[in-house]
Amino acid sequence: QATYTSGQPTSGAMGASHAVELIAEHASQSQPGMQSIISGPLDELDPPVTPEEAFEECLALLKYPLDSASESLLKELSLKETDDCNFTLKVILDGKKLDSYGYGKGDGTDRVRNWKKVSADRSKLRITCVDYVDEGKMGAWVTDAKEEPITQCVVNMLKDPGQIEFCLDRKGQRRADPKFRDGLYAWSDAIIGSVQAQKRAKVKVQPDAPSIQEKGLKSMVSEPMDEHVSYDNFFPQLVKAVKTLISGVPKISVEEVSDEELRGTAVDEKGETTTHAVKFSQSAGTLCWTITAGDKVMSQMHRVVHRDPLVMEAWDIGPDGARSCGISKAKQMQKNINDAIEKANIGLAEGSQMATFDGADDARAEARGDMLVCSQVLSAPSL
Repeated sequence: QATYTSGQPTSGAMGASHAVELIAEHASQSQPGMQSIISGPLDELDPPVTPEEAFEECLALLKYPLDSASESLLKELSLKETDDCNFTLKVILDGKKLDSYGYGKGDGTDRVRNWKKVSADRSKLRITCVDYVDEGKMGAWVTDAKEEPITQCVVNMLKDPGQIEFCLDRKGQRRADPKFRDGLYAWSDAIIGSVQAQKRAKVKVQPDAPSIQEKGLKSMVSEPMDEHVSYDNFFPQLVKAVKTLISGVPKISVEEVSDEELRGTAVDEKGETTTHAVKFSQSAGTLCWTITAGDKVMSQMHRVVHRDPLVMEAWDIGPDGARSCGISKAKQMQKNINDAIEKANIGLAEGSQMATFDGADDARAEARGDMLVCSQVLSAPSL
């Protein structure tokens, strides 16, 4: 057995790397005499991103702004489209589920996380969003939300060079200062990161696909990986990644109970205990990570690696027992799988033990989100 205690993970806005730099208080190129927040050149990224690609991804994210954690809390997503470029979106989180995590009002009141009217002009690569709830304050309780404009943001995809420009007005006042710039990083990272991930991915993951392991249910299911990695190299990489994720949880003590089981215990400043229990079997290709707060199971993450063909299947279970395997979770799973393939092959080529994810900060963020899911949900990327 081995026991160790982690230090604080390296994350947060200060010193964090981003998909592309955002510059605050920049002279607007689309609105002369005004200031805006503008990105660095998109064509200098690796791989580069075109303004057209950024436009389409931004539009797609506005129609489905949920991260992997908020999918677990979703009660209703209402998308009313006039056409492909003009729509109103309203996202409501389930009040009972929020209560179960300790972040609700205690009476089952739902929360409006997003409520916006969007109009886009594909010929001008311009998107205008009007928000009716304050996403900076994590939306509003359904009893308080009103269809009254709070914020307007015009997003311009510029050319020569390709850049993203945000023209943000809050309650009639232009905001281009560093505080709002920092808030927009989550959005620009999501746009650029998603485009680049699709370009880099050797293996894609399908959300809400028919389960292989549990017939009649839904899972996230990858494409076959046989051409890219072997089972014997891939499965141990998943286990190593989980150990890295758990060790990144603040103030956690981790014990390797056996060759196929580990347990982590974290006590926060309020004295509340969160337990991470992981059981896995390389012979069976299964891994289950259960997170418990006190005596309440908060989440279970199931991963199954099938051998013929070599396919990874995954699903999560929330505190209410609901199964989750939606679009945002599938995107994160796709990233993790491709990172694992890359590192597994690097380790094989070097004849050394396999390294952990390059995207450790993103992965740690997801792990903390599953432990404190509402903290992540209520600060999800939004525009």
